[in-house]
Amino acid sequence: MSFWDFVYSRFEWLGKLVLKIYPNLDEMIRKSDIHIYYEAYAAFVGFMTLLTTGIVGALIALVLMLHAHLLLIPLLLPIPFLVFVFLANLPALIGSSRAGGLEGEMPYTTAYLSIMVTSGISPYTAFERISRSKEVFPKSSELSQRFVLLVKVLGRDPLSAFSMLAERTPSPTVKDLLSGYITTVRAGGDVGDYLTKKARMFFSEILVKMKIIADRISGILEAYLALILLTTLSLSTMYFVNTSIAAAAVPGLSGPGMFMLLYIMMPMLSGIILYLADIMQYKEPWIDIRPYLMYFGVSFPLMIFLLFFGLVIPAVLPPYHPMRENPITVAIDAMFLAPAKAVGVDDYLYPTLVMAWSLLVATLPAAIYEIYVSREYKIVDGITRFLRDMVEIRKTGLAPERSIIELSRRSYGVFTNYLRRIAMQLSLGTPLSKIVAEVNKKIIVWRAKVLLYMLTDAVEVGGGTIDVLENLAWFAENTAAIEDERKKNLRILLLVPYVGAVLTVSAIILLAVFMGSLTFQVTAYKQAAVVTLPAIIINVYMMGFVAGKTSGGSVAAGFKHAVLLMLIAILVVYASPAMKAGFTNIAKPVGPMGETA
Repeated sequence: MSFWDFVYSRFEWLGKLVLKIYPNLDEMIRKSDIHIYYEAYAAFVGFMTLLTTGIVGALIALVLMLHAHLLLIPLLLPIPFLVFVFLANLPALIGSSRAGGLEGEMPYTTAYLSIMVTSGISPYTAFERISRSKEVFPKSSELSQRFVLLVKVLGRDPLSAFSMLAERTPSPTVKDLLSGYITTVRAGGDVGDYLTKKARMFFSEILVKMKIIADRISGILEAYLALILLTTLSLSTMYFVNTSIAAAAVPGLSGPGMFMLLYIMMPMLSGIILYLADIMQYKEPWIDIRPYLMYFGVSFPLMIFLLFFGLVIPAVLPPYHPMRENPITVAIDAMFLAPAKAVGVDDYLYPTLVMAWSLLVATLPAAIYEIYVSREYKIVDGITRFLRDMVEIRKTGLAPERSIIELSRRSYGVFTNYLRRIAMQLSLGTPLSKIVAEVNKKIIVWRAKVLLYMLTDAVEVGGGTIDVLENLAWFAENTAAIEDERKKNLRILLLVPYVGAVLTVSAIILLAVFMGSLTFQVTAYKQAAVVTLPAIIINVYMMGFVAGKTSGGSVAAGFKHAVLLMLIAILVVYASPAMKAGFTNIAKPVGPMGETA
């Protein structure tokens, strides 16, 4: 007996209770494309809830028997409920993710279908061809494969197959497209004109969405900036006063509370902003993972290494301990702290400097690599100009293949080398589809792959007529317009995290130096500053990621911003002796003749 058979046979009664609470669970599972019978999945939800309840009950009983850690009981009690809610809504979450992937592809998929239909093949054949393009249309190809299964294996007629796909898809955009197609066919309309207009409408809607998305993200960033500044500045001020002047102490504001706030809650807030920005932004169905591999493969281990030897060992081990005098720690101290000691930075700011330098040095390789690989994204601009030139040169009567060979003599930026490789192999008689398939393996940008794939099929299926290529060039130019609109609307949002980061690090370090020049409890204050200020650096570092995500569309774009913000933080710390001198001069008494005492 398999696991699912066991669960369904033993806990079917629990599954019926789950279905009474979630009567639309079968529809959620169907749209998520989970290949599990909905009653069996409902039984699984009930089984896991019952199992979690038993485990939590045993843990609570153990806590009560030991009479220790009683605070764990309120944390354990909601776990079974959370497990139930999560598992019951998991198909909806999967369906939402699937819908997002389909909607990201749909403008390009519709453009491809319109070009194929304009080239002279039937819509059914064009839709079947998408099933062979898994690397270009990964989500749409799954939809096409299901269409082929319904028509060629199960014997459904194409319109009935499209109707079934429209009912099962989680994407309202796909459902509207398929329903409109069915209506157009039954009414005897022009399917090619319908698909072309629908594709153009999709691109126009994306341009409108860009402005709406920018306004929403702007509002979220303003709230984020206000929350970060007000919370960090007010609580840090109270904590420094609390530590420095016992008479002005505020009850309940302790070191553990500030640690929880600055090291856990504030980075979590930045993570929430990153998540909200991600779900709001328009995303294409691809992600360049190379910068992240560089970050987690090189930068993150280097960061842990530098912080362990530069920050943890000096904080844990007493002075002159043999392990503290190891060559790595001494070298890090010489590199990161020697300039600070030379300009007279106070010793309680040393951990802050080590934190900032470690994050800067470790992130620098990932930032440089991200800048290097992002140059490849300009290939779309070259392809767009190439397609427009190809339309014009086709008007002279040259064949599509000959037009490509002629245009390979021109410069199209990053695309030039790929175009010359295509032209060289075309002159040797290699089929265009085979050449582009090999070239697409070396191209990372998804839109570039889509445009070349569409060009290949337009030439091989429809002969690359002027009308078809004109449509393709129009779609390519709209793709470029969408990218330009995204950059224009989001670039201004870069200012908000930068302003927040600069104000936060400047104000907190200025406050720390000011309190350090006035405090009467030097030892306690230094310990408070050592705990608090490195957390400010971490939060400013996270703001760099927020700046990259909101302005560049990816967290990887924030690597360079994080490096710049760390550099600003280091310069602020280096300027602290001048701040301190200013406070000292202000505090000096003045004699009756105006001279400084």
